[in-house]
Parts: sequence; C-alpha cells; structure tokens
Amino acid sequence: MRRAQVIDLLCKIAEEYSQVDTSDLEINRLYDNLKDFPFDVACENVRQHMLTNPWPPKIAQIRGGVGDQLDKGRLKDQTSDYFAERDKSRAAAKPVPPGWKEELYARINKGTSAR
Repeated sequence: MRRAQVIDLLCKIAEEYSQVDTSDLEINRLYDNLKDFPFDVACENVRQHMLTNPWPPKIAQIRGGVGDQLDKGRLKDQTSDYFAERDKSRAAAKPVPPGWKEELYARINKGTSAR
C-alpha cells in the first residue's frame, strides 16, 4: 500500500468515526504497519468493520487476520490434495476376489475351534 492510499483509507475511517486521529504522525504509523498490505483488501476489511463495530478499527482489524486467511488457504489446499489422493486410490481399487471372505471366515473359525 502506498502512503496516499493510507491517507485515503484513514479519510474513509474518519468519515465514520469522528474521533480518529488524522495527524501526520498517525499516517506514518499506519503506513509503517500497512505498507506491505493490499489496499483493496484493507478497504474491504474496514468496510466490514464499519458495518458491525461502533469503534474505529485497529491495525489488526484493518489487516483482517491475514494469518487466519493464510491458514484457511493452506487447509483448503491440503483438503483438495487429500480428496485428489482419495480419488486416485478409488480409481486404482480392485474388487475383492470371489470366495476371499468365506475363506477368511473359515480360517477364523478353524482357529477358534482348535483351542
């Protein structure tokens, strides 16, 4: 995010929350903490925050739990991989040979009667 975008974001926040500090010091602080974050995602997170919260958003709320979002993406990828592996296993599966189950039961019964 560029400094001008941070100023734009801060103006949007200040429109909703009049008590927000819009000084150069605050702009610098926000820029230092948001310069690596995408502007459009920050705007959406602020918009969502404004819909449900009467207090101005903090930096963590503007960033919107990036760690949680990354974890969710990783878990989604792992789940897709798991289901792909299951599909591959299902395609390679072969039916049980005829008589296998009966032979197994016979072995089990033979073993129990020998005792």
